Amino acid sequence: MERVNAEFLKKIKTLGAFDINACFSCGNCTAICPLSDEKNSFPRKMIRYSLLGLEEKIITSPDPWLCYYCGECTETCPREADPGGLMMALRRFATTKYDFTGISPLIYLSKTFKFIATLVLMLLTVALVYFLHGPIITSEVKLATFAPVHITEIGDLVILFLLGSILLINIYRMYRFIVLQEGKSRAKIPLKVYIKEFINILPLNFFTQLKFKFCENKKYWITHLIIVYGYGMAFILVVFLLRWFQTDEFYPFMHPIRILGYFSAIALLYGVAYMSIGRIKHRKEPVWKFSHSTDWMFLILLFLTTLTGLLVDVFKYLHLPMATYITYTIHLAVVTPLLVLEVPFAKWSHLAYRPFAIYFARLKEYTEKVGSSEVSTASKSKEAEM
Repeated sequence: MERVNAEFLKKIKTLGAFDINACFSCGNCTAICPLSDEKNSFPRKMIRYSLLGLEEKIITSPDPWLCYYCGECTETCPREADPGGLMMALRRFATTKYDFTGISPLIYLSKTFKFIATLVLMLLTVALVYFLHGPIITSEVKLATFAPVHITEIGDLVILFLLGSILLINIYRMYRFIVLQEGKSRAKIPLKVYIKEFINILPLNFFTQLKFKFCENKKYWITHLIIVYGYGMAFILVVFLLRWFQTDEFYPFMHPIRILGYFSAIALLYGVAYMSIGRIKHRKEPVWKFSHSTDWMFLILLFLTTLTGLLVDVFKYLHLPMATYITYTIHLAVVTPLLVLEVPFAKWSHLAYRPFAIYFARLKEYTEKVGSSEVSTASKSKEAEM
């Protein structure tokens, strides 16, 4: 027998589910949701679990991650309970449970922690630049001399290793929750099933956000993809092509490195502008009805990262040495909290969790199918013995 957890609604409200207690189970959200089928009353099942405070059932379900927050359920809700907002809040809740460090709950539940952590990381970055920078040449722009590439590369690799390790551990914890259900699942999954589903599910969903195709709001899907590709391109330039990207050489306008850099900047600025303007103007689109503080934190850091990155390029080509060095320092100071806080603990971690959730959902289906088959076989054996 399940006990009602009354405190859960308070917690989930802090995470962005502002009106879910207004739900009276009319079923409109399930009727309109393109993810609903005869097996899954989507998102009504998650609403029911939330109202009862069934945390374990929520955390062991991939359902919150299958939702892309198109807002159709919220738009048709007669009680304005915002079921789409609930699904977003449940993703934040799940993220706090996957994270073994305890940092994610602090980011999502404490504005003070977000502010202090961001400020500390920015000041630490500025201090590192101050103590580790190379000679300051003012007669011409020598960015690679001011910020030696080998030092920057080491910093990139250290951050990549640490953040990647944390995220991978958290994804493994997600796997334990959803597929293994913390040891409750007895069905063994053959290696070939892991490989087959991995190939079929992960790459396609990661690079196309394919589940979005079920939603009517195609513009939101395209904007989401533009941001993802813009960020991905920036990541490639800064981590893998740094020696060619951060250079004192003045590339012509149509040079591939500059084209890739401008594509990344334009894509990110467009995405940030689209999301920010929608929130500021309180458009009718349900996806912007409410915004959690972490949404704004992400958009602000992403905008400042893109803007300062562009200004570094502008000042470099205008032959303004000090403006280039100072702006580059500010750029690094903004990039650090964007990476350290967002990638493994907050908004950007969802980019990894979502395709893995779809993958784990398929694995979970396999275990349930095998489990029910074993139960059926055992039942038939008993009947035969009798």
